[in-house]
Amino acid sequence: MTSTPLLSIVVPVFNDEETIAAALESCLAQTLRDIEVICVDDASTDRTVQVVERFQARDARIRLVRHSTNRSAFQARRTGILAASAAHVLFLDGDDELETNAASTSLDHARRSHADIVGFGVTVIGQDGRTGGSYEQRLQPTHRSLHGADVLRGLFPVGEPAQGQLWRHLFTSKVLRDAYAMLPDDLVLMRVNDLPLAFLVAALATRYASTRKRLYRYHLGRGGSGHRVDSIERARFYAGAIGSVEAIRPAVAELALEHPDRALLLESYESVRQSIIAYVCHQVVTRSDDGVATGALDQVYAQSSEHDVIRATARFYPDTLTALARLAPHESLATIPVHSVLLATSALGTGGVTQVLLAQARHLIEAGHRVTIAARKPGSDHAAVPSGVEFVELRGRGLSAQLAEWAELCRSRSIDVVIDHQVLYTPHWPAFALMARTEGAATIGWVHNFVARPVYDGTDRLTLLERCSGALALVVVLSPLDVSYFKLRGVSNVAHIPNPPSPLMLAAGENRAPRSAPQGRVSLVWWGRLEESTKRVSELLNVSQRLRDLGVDFQLTVIGPDWESTTAKGFNADARRRGIGDRVRAVGPLHGSALLGAIDAADVFLSTSIIEGYQLTIAEAQSRGLPVAMYELPWLTLLQDNDGVVTAPQGDAASLARQIAQLISDPDRYTAVSRASLQASRRTSGTDFGRLYGDLLNGDVPAEHSPEPTQEDAALLLALMTLYAERGASRARSRGGRRFGADTSSRVRAALVRVPGLRRVARHARRWLAHR
Repeated sequence: MTSTPLLSIVVPVFNDEETIAAALESCLAQTLRDIEVICVDDASTDRTVQVVERFQARDARIRLVRHSTNRSAFQARRTGILAASAAHVLFLDGDDELETNAASTSLDHARRSHADIVGFGVTVIGQDGRTGGSYEQRLQPTHRSLHGADVLRGLFPVGEPAQGQLWRHLFTSKVLRDAYAMLPDDLVLMRVNDLPLAFLVAALATRYASTRKRLYRYHLGRGGSGHRVDSIERARFYAGAIGSVEAIRPAVAELALEHPDRALLLESYESVRQSIIAYVCHQVVTRSDDGVATGALDQVYAQSSEHDVIRATARFYPDTLTALARLAPHESLATIPVHSVLLATSALGTGGVTQVLLAQARHLIEAGHRVTIAARKPGSDHAAVPSGVEFVELRGRGLSAQLAEWAELCRSRSIDVVIDHQVLYTPHWPAFALMARTEGAATIGWVHNFVARPVYDGTDRLTLLERCSGALALVVVLSPLDVSYFKLRGVSNVAHIPNPPSPLMLAAGENRAPRSAPQGRVSLVWWGRLEESTKRVSELLNVSQRLRDLGVDFQLTVIGPDWESTTAKGFNADARRRGIGDRVRAVGPLHGSALLGAIDAADVFLSTSIIEGYQLTIAEAQSRGLPVAMYELPWLTLLQDNDGVVTAPQGDAASLARQIAQLISDPDRYTAVSRASLQASRRTSGTDFGRLYGDLLNGDVPAEHSPEPTQEDAALLLALMTLYAERGASRARSRGGRRFGADTSSRVRAALVRVPGLRRVARHARRWLAHR
């Protein structure tokens, strides 16, 4: 060996007795002979030092430097770099190995490119001895060469998980020493001790080059990563990674004063910081043993604010947000004085959710609250916003950016309570609820459909709502049966609240007289969106065919906008194919006086929905005195003590047609049903919504709005879950694929397990299903 080695290999070791021999053998086998190997022992308590000393006796190129106390691999590398004689340095962990050509290949690349950093390929060896996989792929170099500020931009790309392993690169000794010089001499980093240095080196470097040759063998799972979080101590160790990145903040600020791209440097650092926060949160939350998770998460919050944790997790590990929400402690509304309310939706349009939200806004304004409406997507009808209500449309691209806006919105408007109307329709609501909580605002989740809707659709939204209910101060549903479901599933913070009257209902007035039975042709009407999956508009044609077969002289007017694959044109074409085109006609959407005129000209409102949460069109029809003929939806509060409705079993078009025929053939009964419709409408409109919303916001909802489940509730829920599992599977097959999940039997099994302890009531459910 020459007096000055061409390359120094720095090997930090701590209790590596079982693996250090293989590491040193790989050093001594290098094809480049002019090297030195500097082993820095960080106060090992096993026989690591003795193993190194045996190698020293065998080869003078190996040097041993010892720490008297454990000071972390970060300090061990510093010691090794300061002791290095060569102009270039490779790092090797004591439980890994170098390929025999690692020194010669990387050094040759550095000399030819004049690079401060040379990257090379890595082989990842699993505990089973296998190589390859996605992690190995992520460790390979992605840039052939980089210059100036592009070195930092390329090695730490903004918005991507930070990769800062020192052993993936060869460095000039100078750039390493310059980076260490910016940090305190006594800095100890027990976790993620290489990335902080790698970031500073990338910021200082002016040239980078790489080779795709795999020069390093990394043994996955031998170090401190990848273990279960089985104690608070291990959680504290993992969370220390956040402090490691925070430790270089002063150095980054100093470097920014002279860096050629100050904005890039600061943005890159913030991205790295958030990446590590998110990574730690992901590790702690998803790998914690039962009983440790909450305490483990507290260790993360001890290192970073909840705001930072949620925003960072949304940016880099969004799937972890659900687990975070599951660990969120329940927050009571009763402790929060409510002055400012935020109503959240996707976009303001013409649908039922929007109408409920706008009515809520008006009631809250009248009660003296400050109200803000926030839409998470563009395309809202700004003209629909009530007077006195502020409207905000989120502009951020991506979940993390929108969460930052959400936090600012809650903070700037001093929001006390968020009412989120999208908890059954978006997978991201838990993140928004958590972010609102960091700003002192509780979130109420408003569910706009029957609890079985996700089962019917084949989605996991119901499971999400159950698991993350702790992130909500209250779950608001639309019926007592929905309350029973959630309570049977262990969710106690739930209550049912009726929807407020729509403008169409309010326009009806209080003094309408009952209708008289139709003379001659009977006029039926339906309005809504032409949606097949839940509204089942094709069933309107089935009922019409049955009415024709019964000899009923009728005309059905179908009102509403096209929706997805169903259009008025296609609907009318289907009616003609069935031979009822002269009796059934879709006319598209109608509004204002045109819609009221069409409704008032009708004799019966016909509904064939298979699932609804609160079918507003029923209430609107009854406010005009119309009898209602519909398929059974037994949970609807609108149907309780409501003699203005005649029903038939789901999908039984013949039975529903007979009910209509009998109703219109009996003038006295028809008038009685019309009178009952008006009475039901008055009850619906008579609710003091201002007082009810006040009780809601104060956490003082009357007990009758949160009843305890009964055996009859359980039996009905079991039957309905089975029904919608079967219908959902049938719908999936009819659409030519498995988009909605498993076959009928597995759907049914999945539905059954949702309501525990139902063996005693299964026979009641079977009886209910037998009539369907």
